Amino acid sequence: MAWHLYGALNAAKWDKQYTERQIIRRVLPYLGNHRRYLTLVLIFSLLSALVSIIVPLGLAVGLDQLFKSPEDRNLTIIILATVGYLVLLTLEWILTYISTVNSQKLQSHVTYDLRRDIFSRVNKHEIAFFDQNKTGKIMSRISGDTFQLGGVLTSMMDLGSVILRATLILGTMLLLQWQLTLISLIIFPILFGTIYAFRSVFRKASLLQRRAEATLNSFVEEQISGIQITKSFGQERNVLDNFGKLQREKVRINIRQATLFRVVGPLFDLIAAIGLFILLLAGGNSILSGALSASLLYLFITYLRRLFQPLIALSTFYATLQGGFAAGERIFSLMDVPLSMYSEDQLPCPPLTGEIDFQNVNFEYKKGEPILTNFDLHIPAGQTLAIVGPTGAGKTTIASLLARFYEYTGGEIVLNGKWCLKHLEADSIRDQIGFVLQEPFLFSGTIRENIMLGSPIASEDQLQWALHAVNADSFIKLLPKGLDTPIRERGRGLSQGQRQLLSLARILLKDPRILLLDEATASVDAYTEYMIQKALKTVFSNRTTIVIAHRLSTILNADRILVLDEGKIVDQGTHTELIARKGPYRKLYFTYYAHQGSLQELKLEEKSVISATH
Repeated sequence: MAWHLYGALNAAKWDKQYTERQIIRRVLPYLGNHRRYLTLVLIFSLLSALVSIIVPLGLAVGLDQLFKSPEDRNLTIIILATVGYLVLLTLEWILTYISTVNSQKLQSHVTYDLRRDIFSRVNKHEIAFFDQNKTGKIMSRISGDTFQLGGVLTSMMDLGSVILRATLILGTMLLLQWQLTLISLIIFPILFGTIYAFRSVFRKASLLQRRAEATLNSFVEEQISGIQITKSFGQERNVLDNFGKLQREKVRINIRQATLFRVVGPLFDLIAAIGLFILLLAGGNSILSGALSASLLYLFITYLRRLFQPLIALSTFYATLQGGFAAGERIFSLMDVPLSMYSEDQLPCPPLTGEIDFQNVNFEYKKGEPILTNFDLHIPAGQTLAIVGPTGAGKTTIASLLARFYEYTGGEIVLNGKWCLKHLEADSIRDQIGFVLQEPFLFSGTIRENIMLGSPIASEDQLQWALHAVNADSFIKLLPKGLDTPIRERGRGLSQGQRQLLSLARILLKDPRILLLDEATASVDAYTEYMIQKALKTVFSNRTTIVIAHRLSTILNADRILVLDEGKIVDQGTHTELIARKGPYRKLYFTYYAHQGSLQELKLEEKSVISATH
């Protein structure tokens, strides 16, 4: 159970590098989808910035009165200036609050849109994509990275507010006294140079942090999924050690990023202090010479501090921005992975008859390791075909290619005698093809919700018919809430046989023209086996069925048996024909299936089960 830490922190092979401009260009349309919130943010940011300019002016008027001789002071002006200052300060807070709330709403809606789009895109990939990429790492990009990128929008709005405030403050300072304004700006080239110098460092640190988070999520997801194997092999200590290594690496990266913040923050404070010192030195001399009033110096100090505060905050904001760009790079890399199964010239799948032709089909999961080579197979409409063969023979591959879970690399798969599979939309093909997996999969929810996946618009009568047809209604009636009984993740709480019956009911409700069934290998009791076989007879009728067979009873009831070995058809025919030939099937039969009973024994067992139920 070795976990290669530093390899896990590497970028995915399809990761790309994007410039900040490219990322912003991709994100801006998401802002345009929510103009209401965007407009409110802009309006209230502008009003807040305007009020922030006026606030110090009122207090400066009061200070002017305080510096006058007692007989020239106007107490009313001092009181009004103080009250006005407090009122304007409160108004500034209210306007900033409204702007911030709408900015957060904007971020939430954009994050939602990003997650929807990336999840939709990921769902369009063929199964090979998920075979090659860890689930946890994909999940990290869908959840954590989208939230981080959504934060970029808030940061961009903050940046706009900072620029607006800075422009208004500088304009006001220039109007008041341009000479002192220029002195105040001496320090700004150093400030902006420092921010720019840390730009790439923040971007790299944020990218490493997102990768470390994705790696840890992937590890945890994998270990929870395989917890039974971990426990059965006594690997808890090994898993804990590997988790510790990943967690320590993540902590190290987090500490490095936090240290950057701790270094940069005081550095900017120091630069700001130097700027204020220069202003006080120049302003103090001007006051002593009578060229400047104390109230005007106060205004310059206040404005400069208001200018420095957002610019200093810009350091952490800039780090957030770089973190968002790093997240955007990971998100858009995932969204830009080519979809091998989709093209603009594909057509909707016409109504299928069930006729299938594999014509010189080639396929490989790994380059250079072919599974099917020049594979030919004709399946007439309405036929039930059982495919048997040793592990790795290519049985599941045939069904997976037909369902377009993978893209074949050569030849053609033809439907209805004329429609090439690659020329048809994958979604519209799957609308007419049903696939029952070897391990019946049920989602968290109710039994009703899981069955209705077969046909969301099915009526209650159709639902009850499907359940009755596969004999699933018999055990559902015994459940406290019947069809509304909650199901735990993956159908935990139900037996293997019950899950199989529910998956068959679901596919029967869908009523596909072609059915692909990968039979479960798990053994069940005689009664459940009988119920499943009875259900299969109902499901198989009036449709083309391809069964990756593990049950002898299914093989015996098939119209034709196909024997595969190393991706090639080595024999085919009915059970009786193949046994008589004494070829590969006969050997396979006595190795894998004979222990399940002869045909006569199966019929006798079925009769005994039926009599026992009456």
